[in-house]
Amino acid sequence: MKTTISCWVAFLAASTAWACTSNPPALPGQSFERVSGGGEVSPQGAGVKKAQSGKRAPNRPNAGPAEAEQAPPQAAVLPRTAYDLDADVARWKTRAQADFGEVASVEVVADVFVISGPGRKGSLKGTNRTVERALEAYTNDRFGRLPARAVGVYLFPSAKSYDAFCRRHSGGACVSVYGFYMPSQRLIVMNIGLGVGTLTHELVHPIVETDFPEAPDWIDEGTASLFEAFGFTKGGIRGYKNWRHPRLLRAVQSKQDKAYAGLPTLFGMSDAVFRGENEALHYAMARYLCQWLDSRGQLWPFYQAWRDNYATDPTGEKAFRVATGMTPAEASPEWQRWVKRL
Repeated sequence: MKTTISCWVAFLAASTAWACTSNPPALPGQSFERVSGGGEVSPQGAGVKKAQSGKRAPNRPNAGPAEAEQAPPQAAVLPRTAYDLDADVARWKTRAQADFGEVASVEVVADVFVISGPGRKGSLKGTNRTVERALEAYTNDRFGRLPARAVGVYLFPSAKSYDAFCRRHSGGACVSVYGFYMPSQRLIVMNIGLGVGTLTHELVHPIVETDFPEAPDWIDEGTASLFEAFGFTKGGIRGYKNWRHPRLLRAVQSKQDKAYAGLPTLFGMSDAVFRGENEALHYAMARYLCQWLDSRGQLWPFYQAWRDNYATDPTGEKAFRVATGMTPAEASPEWQRWVKRL
């Protein structure tokens, strides 16, 4: 079963409120960003997905002479105010106190992740240590950069408190049973009572947003979902088999779906297709491609080569061939055999 919920997130300058409606009105002075969440679900009905963020828009061609002559005069460009990380972190702390009340635990990890939850100071110590270890591993020859701007992380201990927050701020249920990331507000919200795997997943999204802004959704979600079931190694982190495997296994064992559930399908896949009717399968394909590559020591050479050469390799196929010595089509049979054995 797949459930997809689309929301419109409105960031109000004078408020921390955000709104979700199926068809938002066009209000003066408000900008809306469409987000999706909770699309793919576990057998228990728990979905994890980041709220969608737009990719970089292509540069507009320079105006020709005729167009330039007709162009209206440009308004004066005001200088940008320099970003103040300390002030932003302070704002997140203030906001967390308002959202959780006076008895709230607020800690900053890696200078930019402002982790908050109900309870007295120190109540999130165990979770914060997991976040610290995950971030250390993520930047140990994996991702190249952590975010430079603060990211709020709201951790609720139960489904009741998690859902109450969403209803209070959006008027509706949360877009995922587990949690979600809202790029427009740089906010992760989750039910930590269901386990820390969602947190290690969601932390990847603002990192990829910074490290590889052009990354298609399939590699963003593939690397993020790899760490839903994970274990720490010396200086590292590894993903292990989880509940997404049965969906992929059914596809690769099916005469009807086997060809579609091959690696060539992923490479060049648009974000719209990734989030379409076969979203649950696409998530599983992306995750288990990443796990297969990681088991061979090839995931991060592939990711880094693609990131660094995106302009000449937008689909990632060249980077994949450099990392594995195979094209996606050549590697697909071996990968599918590995999926069946797993």
